[in-house]
Amino acid sequence: RATASSAAGDFLKAAGAYTKALKAAGSDASSRPELAPIYSNRSASFLKLNKVSQALADAEACVALRPDWEKAHFRKGVALEEKGDDAGAVAAFEAAAATVTGAGNPEIAKKLRALKKKSKPVPFHFPKAKPPPPAKAGTAGATGAERGPKGDKAWLDAIRAPSLPIAKRVAAANAVGGWLAAHLERALKRTPGDSEWFFEDPEVRAFLDQGVFEALLDSVTHTVATIVTAEANAKSGADPNATDFARAGADLAGALAGVLHNLLHPSLRAWGTRKQHQALLGAFQQVLRMRGSPLNDAKGTAVRVDDETKQFTALCAKMLNNQGALSVLTGHDCLARARLQLLRALTQRERASTTKKNKEGEKEDIANRVEESARALVMLRRCRFATRVGTDVSTDDDDAPPKPAWEPILDALLTDAGADEVRDEVRVTIEQHALLAGAFPKLGLRDRSASDPACGG
Repeated sequence: RATASSAAGDFLKAAGAYTKALKAAGSDASSRPELAPIYSNRSASFLKLNKVSQALADAEACVALRPDWEKAHFRKGVALEEKGDDAGAVAAFEAAAATVTGAGNPEIAKKLRALKKKSKPVPFHFPKAKPPPPAKAGTAGATGAERGPKGDKAWLDAIRAPSLPIAKRVAAANAVGGWLAAHLERALKRTPGDSEWFFEDPEVRAFLDQGVFEALLDSVTHTVATIVTAEANAKSGADPNATDFARAGADLAGALAGVLHNLLHPSLRAWGTRKQHQALLGAFQQVLRMRGSPLNDAKGTAVRVDDETKQFTALCAKMLNNQGALSVLTGHDCLARARLQLLRALTQRERASTTKKNKEGEKEDIANRVEESARALVMLRRCRFATRVGTDVSTDDDDAPPKPAWEPILDALLTDAGADEVRDEVRVTIEQHALLAGAFPKLGLRDRSASDPACGG
């Protein structure tokens, strides 16, 4: 049945049939050499479904069962090639060629020649990347008393608790603002350059990992919605206390938006000196808008299994499989930068909507930048917190620093349900940041992202 499904191009059904066969074989299936062909065939089916991690795992199981079988090494080589690990793929194909039956196999030889020549054109240039430099004594990343103050998760819990009196929530927002001011004061005393900066301070990273952005943004969204309701009730006379409630809500919204404003602007002061960070974020945004990206399609659209999707998958893997690039892209500076780009594009979108004369294609260009920034923010945030349960870091009690990972995030994106989940999160992210972009000028906060060259690009 599995063979027939595979021949008919129904690789999902084929993979399911091979899985049933392995389960029927019993708990010792992974130690029975005669089952190697089933692992090999399921690996091929998984690869056709763009499930590279599963394909590689089956190929490695096949190699463990039959290290003398050239097809086992071949399957591993193909999976590693799709993953973007060219060096590993070459080693696997060479192992296949070293077997008795693989020595004269023309398909193996062809794979080796192609990989070694690397003639396949790649439309993007991926700069080499390395993790942030280690902290030096006397800098923001130093240990001991030289570090800035620690953040308190209780502040974030208070900010997010609508049942608390507004005065207490405002006090919690001000406490976060005081924490931020202390760290920014230290960071702004240094000349932007290659030295450690705001986002490389361990105390800053630790607090941001507890969901500072998420708590502030969610609370701003909720508070503005309640202000609108209160103002409507005051106008209609439905609630005699509505006016006072709206004023108190405005105080809270102002405090929250003020902290977000400062967290997004001065903190990125040294961004212009991080050329690798700029190039990597720009390249990743380009990859996410490729024709094979599931994020280009509307919610409910099935994820395609074609050459364009495979190229999208391969380029994502090529970039994120570099641990240095993954460390940079999932760093809080890149996440904050993507937020700032999104706010800038949304501000420009709002201005364009009120302007009668627009250059040809200007609105479309702005809309594209809104989508690109939101997609990058959502995907990179998911990669940063991939090893935690879910992606709601604001309710995560795990104090351990996250370990960024990309494979589970990409694997999920290539499923229909996973793609829809990310599409929804991109939509919500745009809506929340649009509200924030509109709130800044109403609360007396100048949105420098729309005019300051240091915040542009």
